[in-house]
Amino acid sequence: MAKIDKRFQILLSEEEQILLKNEASRRGVSQGELIRLALKNEIIQKSELLRRQALMALTELLD
Repeated sequence: MAKIDKRFQILLSEEEQILLKNEASRRGVSQGELIRLALKNEIIQKSELLRRQALMALTELLD
C-alpha cells in the first residue's frame, strides 16, 4: 500500500456524509479509504477510456 502522508480537506453536504459513512461501513473500510478508492477508480476509468479512444482513432487511420 502507498504511503499516506498528505492531507486534503473537502466539504461534504450532510447527505454526502451520510452516504459516505454508510457505504464505508457496508464495505468495512474507513471513510478516507473509500474516498481514496473512489478517486483512484475515477482517474483510472477516465485514463483507460482516453487510451481506448486514442487506439480506436489510430486503428481508423491505419485502415
